[in-house]
This record gives sequence, C-alpha cells and structure tokens, in this order.
Amino acid sequence: MNYKRIISLLLFLQCVAITLFLNLSCKKSPTEPTDNIKPGSRNYVWTVDTLNYPYNTIYRIWGSSPSDVWAISGGGDLDKTIFHFDGNKWTTDGRLRPISPSSIWGFSAKDIWIGGMNGMIWHYDGNGWKEIKRLTKDGNTQIVFDNMWGESSDDFYSFGAYPTNEGAPNNSVIAHYTNNTWTILNTDELIGLVEHLYKNKVDNRIYLQVIRMGGGEYFDSTLLYEYYQGKYNKFYSSIWDKGVQADISLINNEVYFILGNEIANRIDNQFKTMLKVENPNFYQRIWGRNEKDIFLLMTDGLAHYNGIDIEYLFYFTLANKLPWTQIFGAVIFDKELFFITYEPTTNLNLIYHGKLK
Repeated sequence: MNYKRIISLLLFLQCVAITLFLNLSCKKSPTEPTDNIKPGSRNYVWTVDTLNYPYNTIYRIWGSSPSDVWAISGGGDLDKTIFHFDGNKWTTDGRLRPISPSSIWGFSAKDIWIGGMNGMIWHYDGNGWKEIKRLTKDGNTQIVFDNMWGESSDDFYSFGAYPTNEGAPNNSVIAHYTNNTWTILNTDELIGLVEHLYKNKVDNRIYLQVIRMGGGEYFDSTLLYEYYQGKYNKFYSSIWDKGVQADISLINNEVYFILGNEIANRIDNQFKTMLKVENPNFYQRIWGRNEKDIFLLMTDGLAHYNGIDIEYLFYFTLANKLPWTQIFGAVIFDKELFFITYEPTTNLNLIYHGKLK
C-alpha cells in the first residue's frame, strides 16, 4: 500500500475542504453592508422655498431630475394642486382640474401618474395632464389613492382606501397596472389605509404598511404585511403614535423596516436590526440612498446616518412644538435632494432643497 500517496491525497482533500469553507464563509448576505460603500456626505448647502397656498397641504413629491420635480396637494383651490420645480422656482400652471390629487409617481419626465379622490387616475405625457381612468371597488366610487409606487411604466401600483360605514378610511384598496390594464386586487384580508407598498429585491416579495384608523372599533395602529402568492401575512403591528409606530421605506431597492426606535432588514422571515436610534426625537420616517446614507425625520429637524453615527443636518424653525412639523416625502438624487415639509401651526408648505458642495 502506498501510504505516501494516501497521505498526499488526504492533505489535498483537506485543503479543498478548507478552501470551500473559507469561500462560503466569506460570502456576504444580501443585506450585509458592503465595504466599498462610502459614508454618505453631510456637506450640503440648504435653501428653503415657501409655498404659501392657504388650505393646501402638499403631501407627495416625485422627480425625474433636480430640474424636473413635481409635488401635489389634495386640498384647497383646484387650480393650485399640481406644482412643478424647473431647477429655479416652483410654479403652478393655474389650470382648474376636476381632481384633488393625493399621490404621484413617475418613470420619466414624460411619463408621470397621479391618483386622487373618487378613484381618479391621471397621466402626464410631457404635454399636459389628462384623466385616464376612474376606478371603483365593489361598486364604491369614494376611493382615495393615497400613494403610488412601481418598478416600470407597465408594472406599478396605486393604493389607499375608501370609507367604512362609520366614516373611517379602513376599506383597503390596491390597484395594479400591468399589460395596459388596471386590476383591483383582493384586499378582504386587510383593514386600513394602504400607505406604503414596495417590492423587496432581496427576497422578491412585496411589503405593505397599513394604517388602521380608530373610531370606536379599533385603536389607531400601523400594521406591516407581506404579500406573497396572492396572500397577505401580517407580521408586525403597533399603536400609531410617535416613538412606537411602524413604517417601511425603500432604499436602494431594499425594504427597510422602522419599528419604533429600530431600523431593521428582514431576512428569512426574521428582523435583523441595522440601527437603534437612541434619540427620543426620532419620528419613525426615513429615506436614503444606501445603508450608509440615510435621512431620519426628527421632531426638531432632519438627521443623517452615515453608517457610523447620527448627526443633524438642519433644525426646524418650530422645533419640538406641537403639533410637530412634518416631512411627508422626499425625492433624492445623486447630489441634490428635496424634502416636502409642513408646519401645522403656520400652515406653510416648505421645500428644503439640499445640494452637495
């Protein structure tokens, strides 16, 4: 028996096994921060534009570039509900339109959608806005499309709710547009206003945030669902109150879960905490470019997490005063960003515009 050959073969197999183990153990999980991502810069120059339109609160914002940003308001005069920023100033064209818009999403400067009350869907093709569809569910025409999101112009969602008999917007609605057709999804398992809906690239599943309004039967609460193979799985809920409420945000095609003071990813149906925000002023809303460039709403201003620590970028004029100043939405580009901000006490809509130096 040739013992030298056997020993050599065993040593070779051992080396192969060790190499395979090291290669497998060194692979990063889909949500593990990559070393080549640099901490996000905080070197912004900020300007603030005031949109003083009485009785109009601007809720949603979307843009194709820093010189093509749109914002919409669901109240007030119908000739002042769609606003546009051309890189220099915010304007409205002053045209009366029979729509009270409450959501906006787009895919290019000539392909933008808005949803509004009474199930209305409008479209902008670069030349002007026009009504495309009025959707109903179970014969109900009082649908309010509170938000929109999608991956492409032939695969996107508009969602919200319509009132129950008690008047609370708890009859959930999700409309899916694909193959040039609108389909109302079955949402009988849901109760509440569908506020956010995103597809998570990591596991290719859709996640929803649903806000359930009180009114006797329920407490105001936030509920998180997974939508997979036509079914809704509720996996988290909390009271809808500052400090403990839940939310979701899409950052670099990955869904981030805001669970009170924790920001987490979801892996194999389990939460993995990415960051604990110790500041009690955290207001459970985030936006970002990647895991090292995240913006956090605080009751007194806007803060930033760069993968290392959290620092404020600016403070609100009315910091920590009730009712709290709100940031309802943001649009983020490589070197510029816009935050739509509302001061309830002054009824002012403010656009915080940041430019990296």
